[in-house]
Amino acid sequence: MRRISGLLTLACLSLAIPLAAQDTAPPTASPAPPTAASPSPSTATPATPEAPPVDPATPAPTAPVDPTAVDPAPADPGPAVASLDRPVVLDPTARAKTEVNLDRANQVTAGIGFSGPIGVGASLRLLHGLGADVRDDGTRVKAVCAVPMPHCAKGFLLQADAGSGGGKLSLGIGARAHVEDEGFRGTAGVALRLAVARTWGNPVGTDPNLTYVGPELDLSVIRIGLTLGVLFRVSGDHGANAVFSWGLGFGL
Repeated sequence: MRRISGLLTLACLSLAIPLAAQDTAPPTASPAPPTAASPSPSTATPATPEAPPVDPATPAPTAPVDPTAVDPAPADPGPAVASLDRPVVLDPTARAKTEVNLDRANQVTAGIGFSGPIGVGASLRLLHGLGADVRDDGTRVKAVCAVPMPHCAKGFLLQADAGSGGGKLSLGIGARAHVEDEGFRGTAGVALRLAVARTWGNPVGTDPNLTYVGPELDLSVIRIGLTLGVLFRVSGDHGANAVFSWGLGFGL
């Protein structure tokens, strides 16, 4: 009996101590938020360190350039740029599209006509100066520039006229061209002369045995020439003091 009562007392005491502990146990802290389960050692991966915060005022560092890195292939310059790199080869035997030849030249022309005051007569003209022969795509121009300047070889024009009413000697400047083209074929010229005329026989508009001096302008196209000018009497005491110089001629 004593043994049974001892066992019952011990059982009661063992129940009373846990209940007393529950009544006097301090409050426990709230459970921490659940965290991700730690991976097992067999599947764990090294943790990646977090990047430090970036200051907006501090420029981000740039990656160093590897000097041994191979440069990327340059962009294709295209056919236009590639053609500039090719050497230009000129054919010395090829004929130029426009051919120009310059040299000193003398051109002599003759003509017949009717003019005042010398009447029916003939003329002989010399052009000395720079000659040009230009050829371009079927067109050819041969010209002479008779002007006393270095670019025209210090040229000049000299003309002599003789007719039924007198004679005339002129010195001046001029130019004449012969054109061969599909739209035009012939000559064209212009001249400015200082003429000295001496009348005899039957002059037009004045008396014989008088001397006149004055300027004359000549224009010619396709062998047809026109002369205009004014001559003033410098010797003689009769006849007109000034005569109108004119003429119409045909080049040979």
